[in-house]
Amino acid sequence: MSDDSPRPVSRRQRFMKLSKMSASVAVNSARGQLAGLFQDAEGKAEQRARTDARSGELIAQTLGELKGAAMKVGQLASVARDILPPELMSSLSSLQRDAPPVPYAVIEQQIESELGQPPGLLFDRFDREPFAAASIGQVHRARTDDGREVVVKVQYPGVDGSVDSDLAHLKLALRASGLISSRKEALDAFFAELRDRLREETDYTNEAQNVRWFRALHRDDPHLVIPEVVGERSSGRILTLTYEPGDQISDMDAAGYDQATRDLLGERLAHMIFKQIFALHAVHADPNPANFAFRKTGEVVVYDFGCVKAFPQQVAADYRDTMRAFRDADHPAVQRGLERLGLQRPGAQVADQADLYAEVRASFGPFLFEDAVFDFDRGDNHQLFTKVLLKGLRRPRQFQPSAAILFTDRAQTGMYTNLMNLRSRFNMHRIYREHLALPQLGDPGFEDRMRQVPDRPPV
Repeated sequence: MSDDSPRPVSRRQRFMKLSKMSASVAVNSARGQLAGLFQDAEGKAEQRARTDARSGELIAQTLGELKGAAMKVGQLASVARDILPPELMSSLSSLQRDAPPVPYAVIEQQIESELGQPPGLLFDRFDREPFAAASIGQVHRARTDDGREVVVKVQYPGVDGSVDSDLAHLKLALRASGLISSRKEALDAFFAELRDRLREETDYTNEAQNVRWFRALHRDDPHLVIPEVVGERSSGRILTLTYEPGDQISDMDAAGYDQATRDLLGERLAHMIFKQIFALHAVHADPNPANFAFRKTGEVVVYDFGCVKAFPQQVAADYRDTMRAFRDADHPAVQRGLERLGLQRPGAQVADQADLYAEVRASFGPFLFEDAVFDFDRGDNHQLFTKVLLKGLRRPRQFQPSAAILFTDRAQTGMYTNLMNLRSRFNMHRIYREHLALPQLGDPGFEDRMRQVPDRPPV
């Protein structure tokens, strides 16, 4: 690998780049608003689109130059297609691609700093070329002295110390761009949740415990494959796991997966997510397609447990009750549930409740409330899934982003996208109904059920 590969920037360089980004976005937004004062409605809309596109370019260009939390949050934002302005999404979508790798010398130095010896002495074989490169670290294939094939995840230097500063600058830039209109309290809670998860994600000791925990949580799921931690070759910034092969979604056509296998894998992926939400109260919350692989024998392989969200039992109960209220068209119960989950502003009233909730059912009904096989390869799926989100975002006085279910929703939204890419066809309603019926906090049998759920091991 050439030494011309990009290297992680220093903390001072990060600060300067992000400060410049925030200032540039603010100036761009102000210019757009000034220009719009002298235009008719159509001209204002066109001007806003140009302003959003330029803000997106400024943000994406800077985040793309910075590995770490800033780029990671940019990737999170770019998943929200059709929610933020399309001009911004077209710029942020570039951040979904793999990050360029850093020189091998940086990786070698980081491993020696963390584990006390260079990779050539720690492993029987260590591939210099990365297996994958992402926003906060990159992965190398290797073999241990006892013959195990492993992957070694190496965090870029300085990433873990940049989370707070990166998020502060990104929040400032998004505020300055006018793309976020939420109340300060809701936005602060939203970013605090991002900060907590990103701090955890940059602690590989924490991720190692997540891997061990999820292996225990899914110990009775024979069709779910989770790697094992190689503890003697891991640290706070290095994580070594057993290598578990599988086919990426993008490779399944070439590998010759038939429709029956695609359907079966989709069912098992859906069971996994809903079990985590309603039975385990902890979700694998990074649904990037690269974090899943599949086998023709029907196994789903899950990678990357840096972003795991455990949530209170009461949140799971409120979520269950709200979805049941949608199912039963119980509008007052829906409103109470949305308030408890933090999605509806406290005390806000929705005048046309019946119309709004009918829209929600129209969006989610085909696969959550209708007892029939659902074809995830339908061309209008994306419009179905985002229609209700768009409707809520157009009502900022009633609705707001919720920190409580941010990552739960991320897991589900990512699952739907992966099911579309899998081109699965199965009865989602029956799977969802099965998990929705599980007893939650306050129900008979809940305590007995929770005694079967393994506790997370301490870090």
